[in-house]
Amino acid sequence: MTVPTPAVPRTALLVDALSNNGAVQITIGLARRWAPAGARLGVLRQPTGAGLPTPGVDVVPLMPPGTPLHRGLPRVLTRLVRLSRGSQVVLVGSEIGPALLLGFLGARLARRHVVVAVHADLGQALREWMPPRTHGLHRWVHGHVDGAICVSPGLVEELVGNGLPAERIWVVRNGIDTAAIARAAATATDPAPADVPVVVATGRLAAQKGHDLLLRAHARLVADHPHRVRLLNDGPDLAGLQALAAELGVTGSVEFAGAVPPLPSVSRADLFCLPSRHEGLPLALLEAVSLGVPVIAADCSQGVRDALDGGRVGALVPVEDVDALTEALRRHLTDPADLRARAGHGPAHARAFDVEVMTAGWAAALADVVSRPRRPLWASRNGGVRAGVLSRLRRRTAPRR
Repeated sequence: MTVPTPAVPRTALLVDALSNNGAVQITIGLARRWAPAGARLGVLRQPTGAGLPTPGVDVVPLMPPGTPLHRGLPRVLTRLVRLSRGSQVVLVGSEIGPALLLGFLGARLARRHVVVAVHADLGQALREWMPPRTHGLHRWVHGHVDGAICVSPGLVEELVGNGLPAERIWVVRNGIDTAAIARAAATATDPAPADVPVVVATGRLAAQKGHDLLLRAHARLVADHPHRVRLLNDGPDLAGLQALAAELGVTGSVEFAGAVPPLPSVSRADLFCLPSRHEGLPLALLEAVSLGVPVIAADCSQGVRDALDGGRVGALVPVEDVDALTEALRRHLTDPADLRARAGHGPAHARAFDVEVMTAGWAAALADVVSRPRRPLWASRNGGVRAGVLSRLRRRTAPRR
């Protein structure tokens, strides 16, 4: 699909680390596509492991490897301000995390617009991933950014309730390169086919993704309906999930494959399962739909419902309901014809989530942001004092002559 792309402002994109998750994948993809327009990708920290590859991206490391954030803060802030000054707008790739907080400050010191990408419900993301002492600061920043780009309409209400004007929020659905996905699925290597049905899940091993729910459903069924579960990622809950598999007596039928390329396994799976507790618009789900793989997903967001066209191209089950997940899985293992028929409509539906449409939408939103005045930072009677603090910080981070 060829989509006219509006001129994108010169953009500094920021991520905490090159971690293997959908938000970072989207950010890297935008940086690559916008490289001819001067886009640069600031990376705050080195990830655990190799991290996602960044060919064709101008990557700016913001902190030396192994340096604790509190010790490297002055250097990070100086580099952030310089990166911001070389751009027209700063785009932070996630709704939470140090890159958001420091990126906001760096952009403000550089007198540049700052926009946050919102991939998940703000309140849920804060509760799951961030220390409570940082929640207020995150919410304050969200209320003062120049714009937010949400991957699903269902994420807008929380931001408006938090104080960001609705006219400063854009919705741009995630997009995928269906041709590239098909090539990757067809050419990469994958373990030999199993002699029983294989259920694949790809989300990082964290509570949000609900892998514990899938393991419990699997344990209820595996004796009477033999099948295997493959979990294709890593994450903080690896040890806990391995312990749960042992407790449930299913270590022999559950494989923790690690952070391997997922598409070969997904394309060959008998079922793709997304048992998440909350999501925005997950790329992994769109990829499975585009490959025509049968899907069962938790009905945890409007984005998930959109990806499955309200259930037309896959099955939706209630969130955090092991009974419902077990029954949906049992039905598929007993008679896979229904979900296979629904999955047959998936590739055509996935073309509505084209990556070029997404890229054009992000470019248009950023162009709209920079055409407007920056939002005032302080709207209180103490603004003069606080403006003085910002002025001193600007002098400290100004380039030496």
